[in-house]
Amino acid sequence: MNSYRDSQTTVVGDFPTIQAAEIAAGMLRNNGIPCEVTNQTIASVLPMTDTWTPLRLVVPQAYAARARTLLSSHCD
Repeated sequence: MNSYRDSQTTVVGDFPTIQAAEIAAGMLRNNGIPCEVTNQTIASVLPMTDTWTPLRLVVPQAYAARARTLLSSHCD
């Protein structure tokens, strides 16, 4: 999915921890939505970077509406 990241993807969520981002990504993948968590490397090296480098969940634009619906239905 890296090749699509520029103009063909959209951010569907920002997360404070790698664990939270990966749980959300797993849910999307299990529902057939390709996705990628960005900024994982810097977050793993420099914890507490969510204020200036949030972990972002990106999906192809064609899946954005469905991804947001799934995420909102599973968030507290």
